[in-house]
Amino acid sequence: MPVQVVCPYCGNRIITVTSFVPGALTWLLCITLFLFGCVLGCCFLPFCIRSLMDVKHSCPVCQRELFYYRHL
Repeated sequence: MPVQVVCPYCGNRIITVTSFVPGALTWLLCITLFLFGCVLGCCFLPFCIRSLMDVKHSCPVCQRELFYYRHL
């Protein structure tokens, strides 16, 4: 979820912009599904599920990365 903070880079009070990026958990699940026989594209399902991806919080004013939430 986006949070309200004071950006340490530009000093503005902002609400962070979140973006979902594939992380270690996403890739680990993809490789595991592939090894267990999900070869017809089903192994890429973890890339479609936001709760399995890492979250990057950034400032909407200066575009700097403020926090990176990793699942693993």
